[in-house]
Amino acid sequence: GSITRLCDNAIALESFKGSERETNPLYKDYHGLLQVLQVPHLNCLASQLPDHKDLAFKLKRKQFSIERLHLPPDLSETVSRVSRGELAGAPVSACGSGAPGTKHLDF
Repeated sequence: GSITRLCDNAIALESFKGSERETNPLYKDYHGLLQVLQVPHLNCLASQLPDHKDLAFKLKRKQFSIERLHLPPDLSETVSRVSRGELAGAPVSACGSGAPGTKHLDF
């Protein structure tokens, strides 16, 4: 609210305790989310928010650590990616009149 505009830095902590995220396996290593609401305006008219907004925090015995939250790798049995062999046989559409297989685009 209005108090956020008066501060240089503003963050919000959201705990997983008592929410559905507590049982979600994606968040099993973390205790909550950290949101950066405002960063300081240093020698500029407008501040830039960090490009990574998904931050999570962990509480250890005597340590409070903040980490970037990212999705775990997909370890499923079915592969949804296209292999290079399938790409070689697929028709290629290019943005120019160059022959297929050339690396340079002609605009």
